[in-house]
Formats: sequence, C-alpha cells, structure tokens
Amino acid sequence: MPEIVVKAGTRPPWVGLAAAVWVQFAAGNSYNFPLFSPALKSVLGFSQQQITMLGVANDIGESVGILPGIACNKLPPWIVLSIGALICFLGYGVIWLAVTQTVQNLPYWLLWLALLIGAHSSAWFGT
Repeated sequence: MPEIVVKAGTRPPWVGLAAAVWVQFAAGNSYNFPLFSPALKSVLGFSQQQITMLGVANDIGESVGILPGIACNKLPPWIVLSIGALICFLGYGVIWLAVTQTVQNLPYWLLWLALLIGAHSSAWFGT
C-alpha cells in the first residue's frame, strides 16, 4: 500500500472530511422542524395554525439563499461558514431558550423570526 506523504504545514485529507461532515450536520437543522414542533406546541401552548406558520418561517429561511450566494462569491469560505454558524446559534438559540422556558413569554413574532433566521443558516452552510 502506498504511503501518504503530507507536506509540512498541511493537514491530512481526513481533517477536511471531518469538518465537512460537521458542517453538513449543522446544515440539516432546518429538516428537524417536525421533530421539535410538538415541543413548541405543548410547552408554549401554540395552536396548530401557529405551528404551521412557524413551519412556513422554517421553509422561507432555508429557501432564500441570495445573500449567502453573493457572499460566497466575495468572501472566503471560512467567513461564510462563520456567518452561518453565528446565525444558526442565534436563531435556534432563541428557540431553545423559549422551549426550555429559560426566557418566558417571548412574543410569537420573535419566535417566528428566530426560526426563520435559524433555518436560514442552512443556506449559508450549503452555499
């Protein structure tokens, strides 16, 4: 079997693969909405219509990728991924705070916006 020679100052190819797998884990968060929507409904007392509207926010967030596409053409990949990580943390962080009732009585519009922003992170990761 041939020996893999890695130049000084470079990383083995497995490091890139591991990083790509973690990015794809984070990029798939928007597809998990059906898994945590029952928690939103029961803990926060939302109606089915409100949950459906949150699902719309999730779909809009993951589908609108104009800004990430423009940024991808102008910025290095690490900045694009950092922006995606930041908005993923902010969006889903607010949802987590609401579901765990760490912060109570958040307005519905704020949760809608937080879910839109959190789902929008998948556009930044996928671009």
